[in-house]
Amino acid sequence: MITSYIPSRLIDWQKKAGRHNLPWQNTGDAYLVWISEVMLQQTQVKTVIPYFNKFIKTFPNINVLAEAHEDTVMQYWSGLGYYRRAKYLMQSAKIVVKQHHSILPNTVDELVTLPGIGRSTAGAICALAYERPEPILDANVKRVFCRFYAIKDWAGESKTEAKLWDIAKKNLPLQEISTYTQALMDLGATLCKIKEPSCLQCPLEKKCKSYKKNLVGMIPVKKISKAIPTRDSHLLILESKDHILLEKRIQPGVWEGLWSLPEVNKDCYANERVEDLLGESSFKKLREGLSLAIFSHYKMRLHFKHIYLKELTNEKIEKKFRWFDKSLIIHTALPAPVKKLLKNI
Repeated sequence: MITSYIPSRLIDWQKKAGRHNLPWQNTGDAYLVWISEVMLQQTQVKTVIPYFNKFIKTFPNINVLAEAHEDTVMQYWSGLGYYRRAKYLMQSAKIVVKQHHSILPNTVDELVTLPGIGRSTAGAICALAYERPEPILDANVKRVFCRFYAIKDWAGESKTEAKLWDIAKKNLPLQEISTYTQALMDLGATLCKIKEPSCLQCPLEKKCKSYKKNLVGMIPVKKISKAIPTRDSHLLILESKDHILLEKRIQPGVWEGLWSLPEVNKDCYANERVEDLLGESSFKKLREGLSLAIFSHYKMRLHFKHIYLKELTNEKIEKKFRWFDKSLIIHTALPAPVKKLLKNI
């Protein structure tokens, strides 16, 4: 097990060729590091940066986030996906303000008790914000270690993951932990990529076992993929006087906490659902159609019926429903596929 080559090479490389201008870098602010790490979970840096900048401008510190209304937070998260992350941020912010005097804990054991913070995210906060020698193991880091040590097992298996955590811990440097941690992330994101890695530019190339054995294209080993399932959702677009009726999703799920279009059963007649929602109304159906959304683990077919009501009514409307001005829809916390659907029609 090499315990000095990797950190020494990576620290030197990071200072010369790593990323230095990410908006959460060089601040020493644990709050900024935390927000960035949560946003970066399963999301690329180039996608995260504009969301991060807008989010921090609106919620500049943990106290502001803890006091923010859920709709406002979701509005600034809309389009970033994996919306439960935003709910965890709000929950954790309230806990930190109440129990930790508005200061994020500086130990992994304390951090992992907060909603949405796992071992790797906790390690990143400790290393990047507090200069504490804690390992990280996100997808990029797993790929770097799997290739360097020519690990031919799928990284998601419990035994393999335990082995990788051991490797990550043994390779921790005694100094410059934040530089080293950032270097690991940068190496996986910029050179040791999944496809077409830049091995000749890699600072670890001389002792990388996968490179020596011509295994780079085979490692990391992919999980045996299953067919992506398709889900169907049947929606009503109810329009009246330049307003659209939206429903707050309160049930647990991928869109929990967001506004969306009212759902109907597959075989439900439109007029029955309209009357159920709004009482007797005079309306006409404009169109119906289908929109497709593709997520990482499934596809979703959005079947919709677009209906225009002559009168905007709140006769029977429940609290979870609200009429939104069409011109303001773009600024509402909507799931990206629903926002795209409304924009297209």
